[in-house]
Amino acid sequence: MSRSETLSVPIARGTSLPRLDAWEGAALALTRRLAFVGVVGMLGVGIVSAVDVLVFRAILNAPIPGLIEILQTVFATAIATVFAAGLAERANLQVELLSKVVGVRGEHWLAVLGALALLVAFTALAWQCGIKAVQAQRIHSQTTLLRLQVAPFYWAMAGLLTLCVPVQALVSLSTLATALTGVPRRAFAKGARRPVPWLWRTALILLVAAVALIWGVGALVDTWRPALAANAALLALGLFALLWVLVLLSVPVAVALLATGLVGIAVLLGWNRALLVVGAETVGLLTNPELSLVPLFLMMGAFATTAGLSADIYRLAQAAFGAQRGGVAMATVAGCAGFGALTGSSIATAATIGAVALPEMKARGYADSLASGCVAAGATLGQLVPPSTIIVLYAILTEESIGKLYIAILGPAVLSILFYLAAIALLVRLRPQLAPGRDPFAVGALIRALGRAVGVLVLFGLVIGGIYSGVFTATEAAAIGAVFTFAMAVLRGKLRGQALWQAAGETTRSVAMLYLLIVGALVLSFFLALSGLPGFLTQALAASGLPPLAIIVTLVAVFILLGTVMDATAVMIITAGVVAPLVASLGYDPIWWGVMMVVIVEIGVVTPPFGINLFVLKSLSGATPMGQIYRGVLPFVAADLLKIALLIAVPAIATWLPSGAHF
Repeated sequence: MSRSETLSVPIARGTSLPRLDAWEGAALALTRRLAFVGVVGMLGVGIVSAVDVLVFRAILNAPIPGLIEILQTVFATAIATVFAAGLAERANLQVELLSKVVGVRGEHWLAVLGALALLVAFTALAWQCGIKAVQAQRIHSQTTLLRLQVAPFYWAMAGLLTLCVPVQALVSLSTLATALTGVPRRAFAKGARRPVPWLWRTALILLVAAVALIWGVGALVDTWRPALAANAALLALGLFALLWVLVLLSVPVAVALLATGLVGIAVLLGWNRALLVVGAETVGLLTNPELSLVPLFLMMGAFATTAGLSADIYRLAQAAFGAQRGGVAMATVAGCAGFGALTGSSIATAATIGAVALPEMKARGYADSLASGCVAAGATLGQLVPPSTIIVLYAILTEESIGKLYIAILGPAVLSILFYLAAIALLVRLRPQLAPGRDPFAVGALIRALGRAVGVLVLFGLVIGGIYSGVFTATEAAAIGAVFTFAMAVLRGKLRGQALWQAAGETTRSVAMLYLLIVGALVLSFFLALSGLPGFLTQALAASGLPPLAIIVTLVAVFILLGTVMDATAVMIITAGVVAPLVASLGYDPIWWGVMMVVIVEIGVVTPPFGINLFVLKSLSGATPMGQIYRGVLPFVAADLLKIALLIAVPAIATWLPSGAHF
């Protein structure tokens, strides 16, 4: 049946595209308001934490008692409010590598598969969280210091996760309507009131098929459980391969992680225990006070963007480097480093600094290749300069210190900046036509830029200096950073109108995506540890006779290739739990390897031809050919490869700072 024929099939009582869009719009409006309340609640807890550190503890020497229990209960409930809005906004990490292979309609049906998988996942999460609430109520569980009843907070979290089920059901229906009609979701509201043929019947068929598939997998696991459990390591390898298949089929990465981990645990321990593990990991993640730094740092980045701190950083860098040939390109790299320290995102850094720097360099006569290359490469500093969300993910999955990793990555981050600046200096020296002559150095302009950027410098000093000196924990530093940037946005009058809603929305999308990813990763990590796969791989490598250096070089090459076709967060989430123990068994420091993983996967995002930052730059630079962007980024990729070689040869670049830090 052709597309035109499909759209013209009449159904007397069909559900129309605009009606679906209206339902989704209502769900989105409701969940956004709920998430806004949650983000305000997180900010409120952050303010209390900052006041506790800066006033009650530092000045009065009388810290607020039981603050950690507030993080475990109130903050956890606030986090749970964002999941439904994240689903309504489709804030899911997916790998769309096969989209061009399967075509547009095939891509739509893969999206249906992913939406249904999310629906099943949140049904299971809500169910298990409800069970945890029942258990807490039955034993009258309380916090230790404040004697807060835990059950009401667990019930609130279970209710908020239950709200995700009808929201995701609507999203699934909308996705199915797109697959059946070929009409993009954004065109729903613009179209005539056309019925969607077979919508409810297809939805029912898919629901029955999903239930049958789940039942079939359960029966298969029960039947083959003794044989599979006897070869736990091989089972883990098989499920790890299945994980990659699901990811490549555009199943949301979090759901793929959760599904493979759940099946693996069910084989080894049974379905009841496997589901209990899912519930325990979900509640444990939400109530983990150390992980509250993730939404707080994300909030800091959102408020920093709203306050216009990117322009302050860029102006300061331009005043400092403008007197050099290629000074605006150097300022762009420095600006990316500074703004990356606030956002922790390479894509956000590329988009924000690129929007400021590319027109400036074009107006000054810089070659398109150099302009694009320095923005694309400089944006990778968004994950290298702490605070970095990807570092937190590694710490969670490998049970390493977040503070130590933040300090460890400072050395490689500085090295990256110096190498990029050196690459620009060498390029404009060998090919002067790439950049115009230097600007005269103006002390007055530098002083004015410093005055404007003093808030950013104080913020960076508080966050990183506080962590390194041991004055703050990483969570407390995140709270101070979020409150500081919020105050700057308020004082500059940047939170008027819809600005606060936009900042809250940005935080909502990021938190919803990351927390679901972490839940899936923790369930998978539990299974991998249970299966003994890391030990199996360690023994296999020892038997291979390969020297440790050869194994490390091979891993570097594999991760660079993965980084070119997958999001850095996805690569870290999927592989860290398996590879980190392997590297540690070779005698390398896990802290060093964590830094290496971040450096390596960030190289992938700027490596031609598929690096994601290259396409962000293409969208910003307009008419600049992709070939020019490729040529522009290659010198910086060469600098990155040199940096990796140096980090392998001298691991102390990453390990010497943590050894002297106070934790």
